[in-house]
Amino acid sequence: MRVAPAVLLLLAALAGAEATGQDPAVIVRAPLDAADGRWHQVATVADGVLGAAARFADPKARIDLGPCPATAEGPFTLRCAIRCRDGSFSTPLMARDGGAVGLSLVIGRQPGHLSFEAWSWQSVRLLSRHRIDDGHWHRIEVSYDPQSNGALLFIDGELHSHGVLGRGGSPTARLRLGNNIGAHQPFAGDIDEVEVIATTTQAAMFGSFRPVLSEAARVDALTSLRARVLPHRTPSLSATAANDWNARRQHVRRRVADALGLQPAPADVPFEVEVHGELKRPGLRLQRVSWIGFPGMRATGWLWSPDPQPAGRLPTVLCPHGHFRHGARDPVIQARCAAFARFGWLALAVDSVHVEDVAAGVNAIGAMTWHNQRALGWLLERDDVDPARVAVTGASGGGQQTYYLMALEDRLAAAAPIVMACYWGEIISDTSAHCGCNHPPGLAASTDVPEMCAVFAPRPAFFGSVTGDWTRNFPRQGLPELTAHWRRLGAPGPRSRHADEDHNYDRMMREAVYGFLHDVLAGPAKDGRVRGHVAEPEGAIFALEELQPLRAARPQAQLDRRAMAREYRQRRRPIAALNELATGLTFDVARLKPRWLDADSAEWRRGTVTGPDGVPIPLRLQSAADTSGPGFTVVVHPGGATMALAEGLQRFAGGGRLALVDPRPYGEWRAFRSAWQRNGLLLGRGEGYQAAIDVAQVCASLPGDAPVRVIGLGEAGVVALLAAHLSQRIRAVLTEDLGRPYADDGNRLPLCPGLLRLGDLPVLVERLPAGVSHRVLTAGR
Repeated sequence: MRVAPAVLLLLAALAGAEATGQDPAVIVRAPLDAADGRWHQVATVADGVLGAAARFADPKARIDLGPCPATAEGPFTLRCAIRCRDGSFSTPLMARDGGAVGLSLVIGRQPGHLSFEAWSWQSVRLLSRHRIDDGHWHRIEVSYDPQSNGALLFIDGELHSHGVLGRGGSPTARLRLGNNIGAHQPFAGDIDEVEVIATTTQAAMFGSFRPVLSEAARVDALTSLRARVLPHRTPSLSATAANDWNARRQHVRRRVADALGLQPAPADVPFEVEVHGELKRPGLRLQRVSWIGFPGMRATGWLWSPDPQPAGRLPTVLCPHGHFRHGARDPVIQARCAAFARFGWLALAVDSVHVEDVAAGVNAIGAMTWHNQRALGWLLERDDVDPARVAVTGASGGGQQTYYLMALEDRLAAAAPIVMACYWGEIISDTSAHCGCNHPPGLAASTDVPEMCAVFAPRPAFFGSVTGDWTRNFPRQGLPELTAHWRRLGAPGPRSRHADEDHNYDRMMREAVYGFLHDVLAGPAKDGRVRGHVAEPEGAIFALEELQPLRAARPQAQLDRRAMAREYRQRRRPIAALNELATGLTFDVARLKPRWLDADSAEWRRGTVTGPDGVPIPLRLQSAADTSGPGFTVVVHPGGATMALAEGLQRFAGGGRLALVDPRPYGEWRAFRSAWQRNGLLLGRGEGYQAAIDVAQVCASLPGDAPVRVIGLGEAGVVALLAAHLSQRIRAVLTEDLGRPYADDGNRLPLCPGLLRLGDLPVLVERLPAGVSHRVLTAGR
């Protein structure tokens, strides 16, 4: 029988406890009354919870308590006491080994609030309901149950948060107090009575919190959904659809421009180009340049040219850089641009920008695409650029910028996206999401990357892919369709290189691209053969410190999110209906038959309602014997149905039977929120709209025809308002303070892409259907 490493480590910890006379369930116990060899620059204070305590005043202070295995496979309870007055970001307690986190306590995710975080810390954080930076001792307890995969956070004996953590852990973790491990996040305050035991102290509560859907059911539902909405095929590129391609091509171009926020395009204003300094190397010159991108805001870049520069108009290459460590100054990007200059060409590396205002429609790849298009316009105005010989190439995020230009630009002669082109299904999962610049709102609901690249046909293209990243399947899924498409249009298929390498734009890949671009921009080789590669010219590039004066003379462009949001809202047309904001969702809410898991005599009957996308929505319906008043009251709690139960439901009585709903991304779906929050943008399934549809679907499907009132707590108040626009059974909406208007913070939660094109929160209230009331919940009711 094979024993899991986590179990072996736990057994070893328990055996060590037995050898020292400790309770076998104790993994770590530290009363912190006096310093020992594990204390480093930590003081003691006399007024601890029980006796003395440890004070962390020095930024280097820490206590290393030793092994503390914590995984999803075994129960544990963490207890300690914390006192502090500094609510900024810090890590009072951390158990990890390298990148694998076992358990941790963090202060400052929200100012002054405590957060328990485990192996799923990037997506699931159990947050305190109030600040703890008041200078008083607070007793902290976290209990984990492997059967439900749930964790409970208690502060001073009061339940503050519940969450489902997902699989993972750190069986070789070591526990540190006062700072993170591998990152400097010092805690300023006091800690006392730290204990980790290998059992759960809240078995009864976990029993009442058992989920409606098993973890496997949730994973299977989302996996099936992704397979349906992200097929690895493009019907418009089939031979039978060839006659309709011209119309489809224009449709794809319009959809790309709209998703990027560039339909209609921003104002065409003068470029106002400025040169902020230059450096030279043998054979080349580098200039720091800027120009007007969006009206009133500047874009920046690095212009490479041959020195001395030949007379006449030269081939030119736009080089978006992507997520390389040093941006356009990175040696990999410099090598490419320097090579083009030494070939006798011009090259412009445009600095990437990251800006987002979800509710206004501002997105990073849209801003970068516009900066590239403006750069292209400026280059074409120059008298040393040949307008018939301009190309674009970039890798990773630069490859993404390249294929958006392929979809939008007729002014390019050739394009070479490297290590990025693939079906979106390759980069979208239920537990992780790529950089925010990969998520233009709603685009995946209408097209995919191969189809965007196909818009470029029949102009020459080159695709680079590798085995070590998400492009591994492109030679089999994507490239064959594009090759057939190019040939149907009377051109040779795209050139490509597929290598058994990791994600990169290394010299071998660059030299293959140089060969391709020479064939397109410099003309055929003397022998008439296709150039398989062209050697990269020898010669030094610039050290980072050499570039610092140029960078200081004109810092990289930083766009003003609020100004961008205003510009987008003024330029883009208003919309009239929610379905235009979430094109990947079905807004026709029909009555469906719930699937019940418990007998109707249960105090809380668990069940699901499965909507048209095939994902079951968990609900808990109160026994009819425990209600007063007609109809139903549906409660949506951001922490999930279990948190609504824990906090008590007496204040919601009098509105008929209670129903507790976990719409995506709340409650049982919380572990997937981080991934689907971002991926949902791309899929046209913004989380606020998705949650509203789930709530409306449950309201429409409750037994009988009695009216429904919906109570949205915290950020779920927005969800309740949206749901009332979708189900005729909803006759009343009760919310707490709805929070900041989206015009003040377009990235507030829940994310509602493009909402400001329809109207802000007051508009949602004003436009509630006739007969639907809205009321703000008062304290205690």
